[in-house]
Amino acid sequence: MLAAATMSEQFDSCAAGPSHATDIDVSVVIIGRNEGARLLRCIGSVQAANWGALRHELIYVDSRSTDDSVSRAQALGVKAYVLDDAAPCAAKARNLGWAQARGVFILFLDGDTELDPDFVRHALVALQDPLICAAWGHRRESRPEQSLYTRVLDLDWVYPVGRTLYFGGDVLVRRAALVSVNGFDPTLKAGEEPEMCARLRAEGWLIEHLDVPMTRHDLAVTTMRAYWLRAYRSGIAYAEVAERMRLRGDAMWQHEARRDFWHGVLFLCAPVVFLALLLWAPWLAALMGVLGVAYIGRTVVRCRWKAPGQPLLCWQYAVHVYFQKIPALFGQLKWRRAHRQQTEIDLVDYKATGADNGVARAQGTSLKARLVRLLSPVAGLWRKVVLERWLRIWSLARLQEATGRSVDASNIVLGPIEVHGTANIALGTGAMIYPGVYLETQGAGRIVIGNDVVLSRGVHIVAFDAVTLADGVMVGEYSSLRDANHRLSEISVRDSGFDVVPISVERNVWIGRGVTVLKGVTLGDSCVVAANAVVTRSVARGTVVGGVPARIL
Repeated sequence: MLAAATMSEQFDSCAAGPSHATDIDVSVVIIGRNEGARLLRCIGSVQAANWGALRHELIYVDSRSTDDSVSRAQALGVKAYVLDDAAPCAAKARNLGWAQARGVFILFLDGDTELDPDFVRHALVALQDPLICAAWGHRRESRPEQSLYTRVLDLDWVYPVGRTLYFGGDVLVRRAALVSVNGFDPTLKAGEEPEMCARLRAEGWLIEHLDVPMTRHDLAVTTMRAYWLRAYRSGIAYAEVAERMRLRGDAMWQHEARRDFWHGVLFLCAPVVFLALLLWAPWLAALMGVLGVAYIGRTVVRCRWKAPGQPLLCWQYAVHVYFQKIPALFGQLKWRRAHRQQTEIDLVDYKATGADNGVARAQGTSLKARLVRLLSPVAGLWRKVVLERWLRIWSLARLQEATGRSVDASNIVLGPIEVHGTANIALGTGAMIYPGVYLETQGAGRIVIGNDVVLSRGVHIVAFDAVTLADGVMVGEYSSLRDANHRLSEISVRDSGFDVVPISVERNVWIGRGVTVLKGVTLGDSCVVAANAVVTRSVARGTVVGGVPARIL
């Protein structure tokens, strides 16, 4: 490693941008928003680093925090600036920071990181090569155990070392390189680092990823909402930067953005397809499940180098790799829509603390509304294809199999029905049967259902002798028709046997909701039974009855 004096001489010879000689070797620019205690740890790690004879300064740029981040930084002797912008973002904050900096090299840090004490000295050795404009090392999570989300996202920071196409938010960069491309693009809400790297590479600069620790990061993702928003934001960045690269003729992220978009569509539709196959052809659903596990298993094998000796973590990470493509798909769709309408996307912040909770709830509500809009076509497809087609066909097939006799295709079975006992059931044509209907026959008992009958949800029919429903009968929700009563017994009602007399419901009868029809009752043509009635005696043709017990109204 070079001596500090030699380093300083090299800094002076590489200086570009300011016309005057600088008295600072490295300017540390920290950006943050509502970082709280994380910011204090970040500042403390910079102040405790092994600077030796290196001249350095520390600058904090705040993106309009609602907490006391600025005053906390100033209390530690840090020069603090507030980004006075109605639409703050990381690119604008970093530009403000390096514009105020005096160093030959700029060390960019996020406010939720902690600097490794020796990273700067390692990076400066790499930057002795005048073609290298930036050097970065390993960022890892400081508390991967805080949640499953953090544990798997920690592996997202693991990249191969060597020459790379881009760097992330933590990096040591030559000021001369920043000047040559005029810094970060302030119109980008995310993905500003890779976009600037493309412009740096176009100028002939190289980027080096060092095999040394750089920062510890506090992701603070402990909820599905935070995880979703983070992936959603990455989808926005992917789409926007990929489009910028396409216009520049740069291949970076072109394939990846297209792949992630269609993967997102595939994984979003996969559950719908799986359930449809489960109803239509279970063996195909099983095959799809096996292929899905095999596909994820291939990713497990490919990512073992990121977590050697941790197979469970590798499986969790592989599931994350594919699941995150769904919120990222919505992010890409959001950017495409905003691009077509030439509107600006608000900053997506997945972290919420203190006074930011109200904003977070508003963002969550906004995200929920967007998801509802985006999922509506999927819900419509599910209703039309699965519920209105395959589920009805499947339920009709189950009824035919359970009764052992042909069921006319004109009958509409809206969902699963329960068939118990001997299944001695005869069904006419044109019936409408709702989910949850219960049909039971015992011994020689039979249920005969005529044409154009309606059995609403939860209708319960039990026949030990016969329950007959003539053409056009309508039975309301949760009504019960049972042609047998237990005999009374002082020893065991259960074992005392039944008194059985058939029930006959004649043509065009309307039975209301929650009605009970007991043994031996005949309901004459076109009579009406009011809701919640208990019918113990036969009802004449065309009569309206109600009450407990039912009487003429």
